[in-house]
Amino acid sequence: MATLGETLRERRISLGITIEQAQDATRIRGRLLEALESGSYDKLPNPGYVRGFISSYARLLELDPQPLLQIYKAETGERRSQDLNLPQVDEAVARSGEQHALPWGAAVGVVALIVVVAIAIWGIGRLTSSNDTQPAQPLPVSGASGTAGDDPSNATGTAEGEPDAATVPFTLVVAVDSDGASWIRIVVDKKQAYEGTLTGGQSKTYEVTKSATVKVGKPSSVTIEKDGKVVQIPEGDTPTVKLTADVTQ
Repeated sequence: MATLGETLRERRISLGITIEQAQDATRIRGRLLEALESGSYDKLPNPGYVRGFISSYARLLELDPQPLLQIYKAETGERRSQDLNLPQVDEAVARSGEQHALPWGAAVGVVALIVVVAIAIWGIGRLTSSNDTQPAQPLPVSGASGTAGDDPSNATGTAEGEPDAATVPFTLVVAVDSDGASWIRIVVDKKQAYEGTLTGGQSKTYEVTKSATVKVGKPSSVTIEKDGKVVQIPEGDTPTVKLTADVTQ
């Protein structure tokens, strides 16, 4: 019987998908996917996150996640008093027929590049025509805080003209109590990853490179974790929690 890693690797190769393409589609870092395929479970985070990785990866590879989760449990001898209930929904991986549309993806990349160049030219024009010196904006502080708005463009950033600082990626988990429900909006690295209602026991797991924001409809029913540590949710109606990756020294 094939191991979990062999099953995933052989299926990925048969579909002609590279690790880099799988990383972009699932938003799971390539080194974690490689560890999953090689069975190097000691290089992966705790089992609750790994179960989420397996579910997302299985949907990308057009496989049923449940048998793969059973293989993982058998291979690791996983026994936990509380099992993180990850919903079987697909928010990061496109459905069959959409996920391998590489020519379309290449076209989108070209359009995005043109937009970036146009914005850069416009910005240079404004800088050269302005007589006022604009103060540099401070780097975001690592951690979580409530914000008045929910603009993904404010999630990360550096002062104008300065290079991006190296950051340490982190794992974000947003979960709803077993007897609760809440509307959630999640933005990961300036891209909306999920918007909808999570019901009793459901959760979302993401690997975040730079920043994430989570807008919560019912804070009393929601728990937010950054690398396994609970993040405090501000009081108020539909508060927003902002999290940024730590900057390497």
